[in-house]
Amino acid sequence: MMSPGIIWELQFFGLAVLRGVLILMLYDLLRIFRRVVPHGTWSVAAEDLIYWAVTALLVFQLLYRENDGSVRGYVLLAVGIGMLFYHQTFSNWLVEHISGILKICTGVLLKPVHMVYRKIVQVLKVAGHFYKNKLKKQLKEFIIILFS
Repeated sequence: MMSPGIIWELQFFGLAVLRGVLILMLYDLLRIFRRVVPHGTWSVAAEDLIYWAVTALLVFQLLYRENDGSVRGYVLLAVGIGMLFYHQTFSNWLVEHISGILKICTGVLLKPVHMVYRKIVQVLKVAGHFYKNKLKKQLKEFIIILFS
């Protein structure tokens, strides 16, 4: 029979592995979001900063709640093992397939919106051209009257 202390340490190790999986799953959500929605450099930097702050809070919360805030090397190793396991097994497959499905869905949903948007832009260009020419004509008449 194992001692209760060893059982607790093994459970804590398992929780740390699961926390590592959770951390990498959150990053995969970020990767999927970046594939579906185009991003600039500043938004990627801001997202990464928020992700790492959340990650630090998740690890801190695990250590504080389960281990009274004591940092142990095997806990960080367990988090890394969980991340590595998830990355090697599910991560890339899930990111590729989920982002592919979301791209198709957003493409289908946004196609009518894009068509309406293009028609509105065409109408506004024609109206702008018409009023630009009308404004030029009125401005010429005003200048002629002003200097006559």
